[in-house]
Amino acid sequence: MYKLHHYFLCPSSRFIRIVLEEKKIKYCLLIEDFWDPKENYLILNPAGNFPTLVTEDNKCVVGSNVIIEFLEESNDYVSLFNEKKLNHEIRRIVNWFENDFKNDVINPILYEKIYKRFSDNNNPDTKIIRKIHSNFKFHLSYFNFLINGKDCLVGDKVSYADIFFASSLSVLDYLGELNFRQFNNVKDLYFKIKSRPSFKSILNDRIVGILPNKSYLKFDY
Repeated sequence: MYKLHHYFLCPSSRFIRIVLEEKKIKYCLLIEDFWDPKENYLILNPAGNFPTLVTEDNKCVVGSNVIIEFLEESNDYVSLFNEKKLNHEIRRIVNWFENDFKNDVINPILYEKIYKRFSDNNNPDTKIIRKIHSNFKFHLSYFNFLINGKDCLVGDKVSYADIFFASSLSVLDYLGELNFRQFNNVKDLYFKIKSRPSFKSILNDRIVGILPNKSYLKFDY
């Protein structure tokens, strides 16, 4: 059985968990500290980032981009790419979420609302929160443009791009930071992916000391 080292509110970890569920791959979860990984984890992955997948023969596959390519190399599992001519666009959007969206929105909000609360017992910096919200609105506008009435971000079927999209928004959903005003395309796609059976285990996650917002388990609001 595969082992996935992860953190509950890491969007990349959530992304790979949902991918494994979609591909019906058996795995177990090993929780790590997002800001202070244990020494044993750093031996597996000296960079200390998430997630890391350990195969049945103890091979370590590090990072969401690498993990999906590793899983695609096997023909035993359903592919979450689309038409071959669109695969480069799926990879581009996956990279967008792994880097741009995470750096502009996810990591700063986790630092302000989670790390500062538990490590320093400090309140979030309102100026930084406003900047994060501004960044988030920019990204939402871009996602809304990409969808533009289609059923998915790329092509006509759910792909890695849609799963990373929903995984990332689910972190903000948990924290009560979603606002879909003027972004109906984004809203519709998020709830479409959120309602898939592969998302169920994500919705059961609970962070000690921080309950999800009251709408977290809803599939429309």
